[in-house]
Amino acid sequence: MYAITGAMGQTGSAVASHLLAAGVSIRLIVRSDDARAALWRARGADIVVADLTDTARLAQAFDGVAGAYLMNPPNYMASDMFIEASRVHQSLVAAATHAAVPHVVALSSVGAHQPAGTGNIGTTWDFEQKLIGMKSRLTVLRAANFMENWAWSLQPVLTQGVLPTMFLPPDRPFPTVAARDIGTTAAQLLLEPADAHRLIELHGPQDYSPQDAGRAFGKLLNKHVTTVAADEVGWADVFRGQGFPEITARAFCEMFHGFNDGTVVFESNHETRRGSTTLSDALAACLPPGTA
Repeated sequence: MYAITGAMGQTGSAVASHLLAAGVSIRLIVRSDDARAALWRARGADIVVADLTDTARLAQAFDGVAGAYLMNPPNYMASDMFIEASRVHQSLVAAATHAAVPHVVALSSVGAHQPAGTGNIGTTWDFEQKLIGMKSRLTVLRAANFMENWAWSLQPVLTQGVLPTMFLPPDRPFPTVAARDIGTTAAQLLLEPADAHRLIELHGPQDYSPQDAGRAFGKLLNKHVTTVAADEVGWADVFRGQGFPEITARAFCEMFHGFNDGTVVFESNHETRRGSTTLSDALAACLPPGTA
């Protein structure tokens, strides 16, 4: 039995699917026992409802498992996303420790070795710091930027043929990886635990630039798509305009600065793996039905 947090998200659902396909039993830790949970139950999953800050309930969910996939997507709408993330990380680690989970695979991020200058990625630095003291065998999976994040800019692509570059230089390649490859890799690591702690850096099959994303969207939609970089002066206003609290808006800006100035990079002195999903395939899965 393997426990999976974030099971309704992009990576957690991929972990769950891969483990089920491998013929092992899974326990999904979910926020509510809703229709999506019912579908997983029909596929054979055990469902446990637990808030990630409820350490006692989490420890019960982790009891007796052979391994656990731990991840915590930042709550961008929290008044302070960093304080909120730290609370969840503390609870996850305490629960897994109390339940004596033999092996933990924890999702982290490119740039998580940096204590500052990385914006949102600072939440994964905090996670890694809290994981250090665990007695479980620990595998930290630092993943590149999600390919699926380009879907944040899908509306102007569909309506105007314009892809905002998320403040990145249009022609500069950077590491990205598909969520499905993150989940598949995490599942493989759960099934093949090492004898000691390890850290894996996960890339996609190659680095891609914003222009590559624009060309991929263009081919999928059979239209010309122009990549356009945003003016740095208005960066924070873009995020404020989407309703994000001030601390989150500043964090997004700092993260993109980190990508641009080389702060958000892989250390490149750990084991490296690569996913197989191309950028085009990942973006195709993001398109509304009937658009491609």
